[in-house]
Amino acid sequence: MITKYSKNIIGLTLIEILIGIIITSIMMAAMYTSYNVVNRSYTQVSEKAKISRSSRDLVSMLMRDIRMAGFRYYAGPDQIAKFAEDSTEGIDGCPDPGIMLPKTSYLKIEDSNDPEKHHNPLVIRKNTQGAGTVTTGGANDTCCDQIQISYEDFNQNDHGLGEQVYKRYRITYFADASPTSPDSYAVFKRVESYNQPREGCDLYSNFAAADWVRTCPECTREDVLVRDHIEDMEFIPIDQDGRVIKDSSGNYPAPEKPGIRDRLYDIRGVDIKLTFRSKEFFFNESSTGANQKIITGLSERNLQTNDRYLRDSVIVTVGTRNIGGQAF
Repeated sequence: MITKYSKNIIGLTLIEILIGIIITSIMMAAMYTSYNVVNRSYTQVSEKAKISRSSRDLVSMLMRDIRMAGFRYYAGPDQIAKFAEDSTEGIDGCPDPGIMLPKTSYLKIEDSNDPEKHHNPLVIRKNTQGAGTVTTGGANDTCCDQIQISYEDFNQNDHGLGEQVYKRYRITYFADASPTSPDSYAVFKRVESYNQPREGCDLYSNFAAADWVRTCPECTREDVLVRDHIEDMEFIPIDQDGRVIKDSSGNYPAPEKPGIRDRLYDIRGVDIKLTFRSKEFFFNESSTGANQKIITGLSERNLQTNDRYLRDSVIVTVGTRNIGGQAF
């Protein structure tokens, strides 16, 4: 007996295979689409988290340093006696009873006998890019403010000739052109030390050439990049009543502003506003017309944008612990 097979079985199997391929393709396309949606959502959440994390890190650094502003070291009786004893040692030692160290710093920051001009605990300069007192940006640039923080320290071991026992440090946070993105700014940090070693046994007469240097172990030899892609960095000094300290021209207290310089010692807190931008595009489309994004500043400085980047602002108030109502 001869068995005959139906030709339709082969055709039906081929159709089933084709249908299976089509269904599989549809499922893979759906899975890929779902993956893209999830991945895009994850990227956006991750980008937000990065901005939030980096902003908190920068705010923490600023808070710690601002609270150090104006710190003054007072030497105790034991330290004064020990310094006098140590200063008589060695071939360059001073005659007995040695050098009587003052309780407070003898460093002379400016060419003046007025102690009020020897130190600037906390200086804020509006719309100033770079680490200098004059902005490196253009006339229309509004980013960013600069803040300088100064405080003292003490090292009992630096008692020899050519050394200084009292230390004074200055930290500067400033914005400048970003090294990675020409169309944005970056935050940099500079740490300097005031170098004024003694050259003899008279602390007040025998001074070497004094200046701010960046060669100390705690200093930064080069400006340190703290955070990239910053849109604005705003600092506002406030007094004990929460009022902004500024003159009629809107300038904050600074050594180069004689009319308001004395109010450096009235600063009791600093309002800080930092605005960061995402590294990559965040939104699908740019905003136009009435839908443009506006980021309101603490003062009159507002930021209006229509691009696809995500921006996030952090606002915090930091109290100054070491700036009192008298000169530093």
